[in-house]
Amino acid sequence: MGLGSGPVPRRVTQSVVGVDGCAGGWFAVWTADSDEPLRSGRYESIEAVVDDHAAADTFLIDMPIGLPDSEPRACDSAARQRLGARGSSIFPVPCRAVVDYVQREGDTAAYDHANTLQREQLGSGLSKQAWNITPKIAAVDTVLRNEHPTQNIRESHPECCFAALNDWYPIAQAKSTTSGRAARFGVLDSELDGWRDRYQTALDEHYRKHLARDDIIDALVLVAAGQHALTSLPAEPPTDQAGLSMEIVVPAVDPSWHRHLSVAEQ
Repeated sequence: MGLGSGPVPRRVTQSVVGVDGCAGGWFAVWTADSDEPLRSGRYESIEAVVDDHAAADTFLIDMPIGLPDSEPRACDSAARQRLGARGSSIFPVPCRAVVDYVQREGDTAAYDHANTLQREQLGSGLSKQAWNITPKIAAVDTVLRNEHPTQNIRESHPECCFAALNDWYPIAQAKSTTSGRAARFGVLDSELDGWRDRYQTALDEHYRKHLARDDIIDALVLVAAGQHALTSLPAEPPTDQAGLSMEIVVPAVDPSWHRHLSVAEQ
């Protein structure tokens, strides 16, 4: 089964924002009604990003939103299945209890206690990778629960978006390599006007200690994805204890090879 009924035209008239966490805070790329098709900026807080782009039609963020409380999220399993060998880029997210703990304790929150909470709730420990981004997850959660409407702010994943826009072939090379970046640029080249100038501008405007190449690439592909109709992984996502959807959204496009499925089944 495909993710949609066929290729879906890009909705280029829609305003789209793609956001990724970075060492220097948050990096956003957005569509612009000007001589420049894309703009970008680095923000110190997610509140500032949301405030600046409250009117956006589509707001995609590479950060977990809906949080589990008793079992791993179905959206993560579905995304890993789609990515195959690249599925390791989808790592288990902290549970609701861990995020609540970080929100209460702030900088004094300790990994060992968070790891214990994760084991109690989900039956497995919390990776250091997940722990390192938990403060950002907590910041997003605070904004969505307390300050802003959530209907247009949705969780996505850059590698799922690249795969969807690449005939659902995951890109094998890592973004940290020259060939991996080049392969992803090939997808952006067919999907997002102005990506090259925006990428170069972001490189020039920000120190790598604040903004990595990967962060720029990830935000760009979220904008490319947001110009398509979107579908959820899983198709009918559950909500968490706070009423937030446990979903990962991706472009709703079927790969070109789907037209050959009937022949392949013979």
